[in-house]
Amino acid sequence: MATLSKSHDPIGHAVWDYSNGKRGESIIITTDIAEDEELLPSYFFRSFDQMPLQEQEALQRCEGRILDVGAGAGTHSLWLQDQGFEVDALEISPLSCETMRKRGVKNILPEDIFELTDRKYDTILLLMNGAGIAQTLPGLRNLLLHLKTLLNPGGKLLADSSDLLYLFTDENGETWVDIASDTYYGEMNYQLTYKNIIGKPFSWLFVDPETFCDYAHFCGYTVKEKFTGAHFDYMVELHLSAI
Repeated sequence: MATLSKSHDPIGHAVWDYSNGKRGESIIITTDIAEDEELLPSYFFRSFDQMPLQEQEALQRCEGRILDVGAGAGTHSLWLQDQGFEVDALEISPLSCETMRKRGVKNILPEDIFELTDRKYDTILLLMNGAGIAQTLPGLRNLLLHLKTLLNPGGKLLADSSDLLYLFTDENGETWVDIASDTYYGEMNYQLTYKNIIGKPFSWLFVDPETFCDYAHFCGYTVKEKFTGAHFDYMVELHLSAI
């Protein structure tokens, strides 16, 4: 994903408004497989205790120098800073970066993850369905390979996602996913709207844990653990071998 323009940055406007006390309106999420949903901007300002268990678990497993990919309003980065870690908060939304700066995030990288090539980390975070930035399964392979170049030997990748198979499962437990389709059932088309700010359509990936782990193995990672969340979501901890 390229860096967003402010005129097509609904999340950025939402978190900026929230941080400045302008509250009451939601982000509208439109997808190609489900009804519209509303997301409150407050979700980007949660405390540690308000986070899902898999996010809490991921944060508690961080070590060394950390990269927070898709940092949003800086919720995870700020918690890690408070624990004494050096963390870089990477975010493509200019207004989200301004919000993080206002909130006290120290190291902000306003760029796309694939443009980041000159740094090394001991832990990389992809939280809040962060693996979705891969957009497609082939994109997941490309993302995992790129992140390898940013990890120190022995480094770890902590990522979460959700298995959307439940959306294609009826009350009898039968699924109706088209296995002959060229498109993986977790590849979704998204568009976000906040007030009169309409974001450009984009693709987002939700990947089941078995497929995620298969791709991780193919890309040279060791899967240390899968941590299951409360609603078809999970977190995986991937490691690079120490050379």
